[in-house]
Amino acid sequence: MPVHIVGESRLLRDMFLTICEAHEYETGHCCGSLADLPPLPAQDLVLFYSHDSGEALEAELRSFRARKGGAHLILITGDDCPPEAQAALSSYAEAVIPERKSADALIAALQVVQDGYRIVLPDTAAAAGGMAVQPHPAPRAAAVNGAGSGQGGQQHGLSEREQLILAKLTEGATNKSIANELGICEATVKVHLRTCFRKIGAKNRTQAALWASERLQPQPGPH
Repeated sequence: MPVHIVGESRLLRDMFLTICEAHEYETGHCCGSLADLPPLPAQDLVLFYSHDSGEALEAELRSFRARKGGAHLILITGDDCPPEAQAALSSYAEAVIPERKSADALIAALQVVQDGYRIVLPDTAAAAGGMAVQPHPAPRAAAVNGAGSGQGGQQHGLSEREQLILAKLTEGATNKSIANELGICEATVKVHLRTCFRKIGAKNRTQAALWASERLQPQPGPH
């Protein structure tokens, strides 16, 4: 499914286009507003940046849903968009990502939405910056939630080796490449991943990669 890129800033559109193409995503239309998009097939992805956070943005999102309800929307908000506004906007989008997040977090969000999940900011977690990953469509019950859980891996009981393996997931590494880099067998990597999934509440590699991109600092590999 192609990724369509929308935003009023040409510079930002070009940046998101470069990020998507660097991760081998097929790109589609690139335009300045949601209204400029032509009719889209269901399941297409729309990456939309807006620095607005008020009624004008909500009206634009409502109009988009009315005209192109089947397309999946990933909204990137400005850094000054308050958490409560992000939580409200999440009802119109499959994912809401603050602008300050890394490129890896953006790609992880694309993967999550592509896999049929939503990333939302529940009202109860908004003040703490918590995120939830849930099936789409689904009740608003979080599968992975950062609220109140701390930002580092140690709060989840992750060892340094487990944190390193999770960090590798955000780079798109395979079990085999992780095993080769760490000098362990592939079966051991699988065991570590199952343990990581259990500790952080992830159901698959995509959810684990998103969790890691939000909470783990890049770690050097073995020398």
